[in-house]
Amino acid sequence: MEMEKECVAGWGRWQARIAVLLALPVMLTGMYGTNYVFLAARTPHRCHIPECEDNSTLSGPVPADAWSPSWSTWALPPDSECHRRPTLDGVCSEVGFDNTTTLDCEDFVYQHHSSIMSEFGLACQEWKRTLVGTVHNVGMLVSLPIMGYVSDRWGRRTALVTSGTGAGLVGLCKSFAGSYPTYLAAEFFETVLGASVYPAAFVLMIEWLGVEQRILASLLLGIPLSAGAAMLALLDYLTGYWRTWARIAYPPSFLLLLYPWILPESIRWLVAGGKVNEAVRVIKQAAKANRVTIPDDTLDKMLSKDQVTDKVEAIVQEESLFKAFIKYSALRRRLLVCFAWWTCAVFVFYGLAVRAHALAGSAHANYALLAAAELPALVLNTLLLDRAGRRPLLTAAFLLTAVALIAIPCLPDQNSGLGTALFLAGKMGATMALNALYVYTAELFPTRARQRLLAACSTCGRVGAILAPQTPLLAAYGTWVPTTLLGALPLLSAALTRLVPDTLGRRLPDSFADLDSSASDISASTALP
Repeated sequence: MEMEKECVAGWGRWQARIAVLLALPVMLTGMYGTNYVFLAARTPHRCHIPECEDNSTLSGPVPADAWSPSWSTWALPPDSECHRRPTLDGVCSEVGFDNTTTLDCEDFVYQHHSSIMSEFGLACQEWKRTLVGTVHNVGMLVSLPIMGYVSDRWGRRTALVTSGTGAGLVGLCKSFAGSYPTYLAAEFFETVLGASVYPAAFVLMIEWLGVEQRILASLLLGIPLSAGAAMLALLDYLTGYWRTWARIAYPPSFLLLLYPWILPESIRWLVAGGKVNEAVRVIKQAAKANRVTIPDDTLDKMLSKDQVTDKVEAIVQEESLFKAFIKYSALRRRLLVCFAWWTCAVFVFYGLAVRAHALAGSAHANYALLAAAELPALVLNTLLLDRAGRRPLLTAAFLLTAVALIAIPCLPDQNSGLGTALFLAGKMGATMALNALYVYTAELFPTRARQRLLAACSTCGRVGAILAPQTPLLAAYGTWVPTTLLGALPLLSAALTRLVPDTLGRRLPDSFADLDSSASDISASTALP
């Protein structure tokens, strides 16, 4: 059966072609996935003082001398963007303002107009700005079951094309939004459609490479994903305006409309759906590309085997998850630990992306560095997951994140180069942890419930993604609070790794009963192939 594996699973010219084709939608989803970091970025602002300036400062970029004029020392209280001093006689002079009290601003002057904050007048309404990221991630939560159904019902390629082009269309419409509620609605529907691009691409890549090479698939798709995040920062820097960014970034997604003709569908999905003739045609194309010859009788046996396997798996019914959760303590322990891991890892991953603007220096350069920090994390996971083991690597990744982020508030100058280096180390650790969780979590659960429980853990992680954009609000209690929280949670997660076994080189559980047996928690006599 080696010939089958060479053309249908494993690495070859055919799989390389698929990886190249998937790089475009994955790169685009990397660019769209956290666009709110820049499109809804916080913009420095101050009160408009009509006694001292005309209305020209209310629109358009503000020159440096108009942003910090000499009269600001007596008209504006220090360290306050939302208040002004009341005027005594309507004259712009030092004695013309009462420096004993303050008033709320009526109008605002923005330092620049690159994000929606100035366009939709969100000054001193920080919750409205951070709500954009939360709504974006709520859309991700809604997207998973919808596009998961599309993927299983109409194919991985259909889900990929629908998700990618749908996000591009709604994102382009978002660039014409005339109000904050309209923008918020577009942000939600863009994510409902677009959040499933990466899952669909990952499943498609896995089903062509083989499940045993999911670590390689993660690397192949992780590189364009981080490249897309870096392109988000670069394009925002070059355009300088959120509407222009959207009108340049989203149209390339329409290239995915060509994919029904150039991207092959998953063989496993075709066979499971009874599309045997199309499966035979695609397998022959893969064999030709990989320069492998498959006899017709071998091909018939392979398809027959797959169909029988699918039927057997559909017939076999195991006890319900709810009954198993009540009955087996090991299942409860593993599931609750994984829920905590996923919530923490996703919360920290997205929380660090949101905090990029708090770093010293250029926000665009910092965000690009954060994206670049994902590359060594992916490479290290690829090299070490099958050598060091799942649990040791996950523990080390959590500890790296925790130590790096908790150390930042302890520095004399958090905005120093050392502070930035620690922040990047924390992002690298968070990426390693999240990447390792996809592999480790799947191996902790029984075969027939593996996909459902992995989906449940991923869904739980979306709760962390929903909460992450709100972390800037914690700075009101101290600038050290957001970073300390992002560091404390991985420390707790690292401690929880002691509650579950490592899975490297051990027999994976086939049933819920295996979880409570000692054989699943200690080295088995037969290692995994």
